Amino acid sequence: MQKYLIRRIILVIPTLWLVISILFLVLNALPGDYVTIKLANLEASGATKIEAEIVGEVEVERTLHRVVGGDTLDTLALKYGVGVADIVANNRSLDADSELRPGSTIVIIDGQLLSSISRTARLALPENTEDGVALLVERNPDVEFGTFAGELFAPAGVTLTLRESTTLRELAVVNRVGPDDYMNVNEEGTPANEDGSLTIDTPLLPGQKFISPTREITEASIKNQLGIDKPLGTQYLEYLWDTIRFQFRPSFQTNEPSMDIFLRSLPRSLHLTVYALIVAVVVALPVGILSAMRQDQWVDYALRGFAILALAAPAFWIATMMIFVVSPGGIFEGGLWSIPLTEESARSIFTSVDGFFALYTIPAVAGGIAAGAGLMRITRSELLEVLRQDYVRTAWSKGLRERSVIRRHALRNALVPVLSVFGLQLAALVGGNIILEILFNIPGIGLMLIQRLYQADIPVIQTAVFFLALFVIIVNIVIDISYALIDPRIRYD
Repeated sequence: MQKYLIRRIILVIPTLWLVISILFLVLNALPGDYVTIKLANLEASGATKIEAEIVGEVEVERTLHRVVGGDTLDTLALKYGVGVADIVANNRSLDADSELRPGSTIVIIDGQLLSSISRTARLALPENTEDGVALLVERNPDVEFGTFAGELFAPAGVTLTLRESTTLRELAVVNRVGPDDYMNVNEEGTPANEDGSLTIDTPLLPGQKFISPTREITEASIKNQLGIDKPLGTQYLEYLWDTIRFQFRPSFQTNEPSMDIFLRSLPRSLHLTVYALIVAVVVALPVGILSAMRQDQWVDYALRGFAILALAAPAFWIATMMIFVVSPGGIFEGGLWSIPLTEESARSIFTSVDGFFALYTIPAVAGGIAAGAGLMRITRSELLEVLRQDYVRTAWSKGLRERSVIRRHALRNALVPVLSVFGLQLAALVGGNIILEILFNIPGIGLMLIQRLYQADIPVIQTAVFFLALFVIIVNIVIDISYALIDPRIRYD
């Protein structure tokens, strides 16, 4: 048994790899622009584009520090990398022994660091502030720059030239967005593109108005956030590594962890699946046994007809007919009970037992009848096969009662194939309850998957399908092990 389990567990690894690889390729091949959907969602939630202006000059101000509790001249000198004497020199009301009053403002530099001006004016990328400082020095040859803590600064009151012109391409680079993001919001008729002649390389002069997209709603930024700006092969390897570590990417649309979304939907689906399985077993085994025991009698024909009808009728149709029967205004004017479709507490047996049975009974019975019909037919056929065996005839010849022959000799041997079908039915129920969850407004995995497919929310879909595949594999391993418990002749060496 141990060797068999080890082999099966090892086999799980390539099986899961194949499942998640196919899933990755299929989802990336599906039509649907999730970047556009994300943009629409962000704009609807308040992210927007803003009107901006090309800034050509800036007047340098003093660099100030607002004192908070615990600040001293020594701590400020250490924080800004200067001496206490330098701070005192810029603040005539202070001396080396002065206590700083919280809420007061002191001058740190009688001007501003060029690196700070560069970052504020977006002259270069934040990590390349040296380039921005060099540009400021080059564009202001008449300004005498000082040094503070080893960095250049411009004196207060000086007007610095930031740029004489720029382009959308340059703005896109320093803002880490795509040039097309600027072109998309500066359409014909907007201030910078009134005649439609604007390009990404058209010079924009100081004082000129243009539209700037916020970084949250730019296509390049969204692709970077979602991790889809990399080559497909790199995305695949990162996806495999994240799956191995159970570190699933957050939702494309809400940024909520995919695992949290899946775990929130799982209990509702388990409620429905377990309830439906109970109905299926309660229907299948007694009906299948009775049909086999009364072969070719009217009871057998009636039960077989019921099974065929249940197999032919879709679960959602059965559920719809049952709703018509129990709801007010249907067959019974007052109705048998009201289905709490919008009551949150009814979605869990732990919060409302009565509400749970009122909500889940119809979908569970509909799904259980469909699953139980298949189990009933296989139970009947296998039991008939076993009843023809010699050891069963021997049991009959000993004068044993019918119940003892069926229960002690025939049923256990007939259950091995039934278990195989049971495993398939369990997997079918987990994935096949989608329509029932939609019909009864049960926010389970099926309803969640449909919603996320509409939103092209790939990480959530990948997470849910991965765990569903893992669940089916585990169920099949458990069923294989149970064969040996039911039939002693089966051994796993």
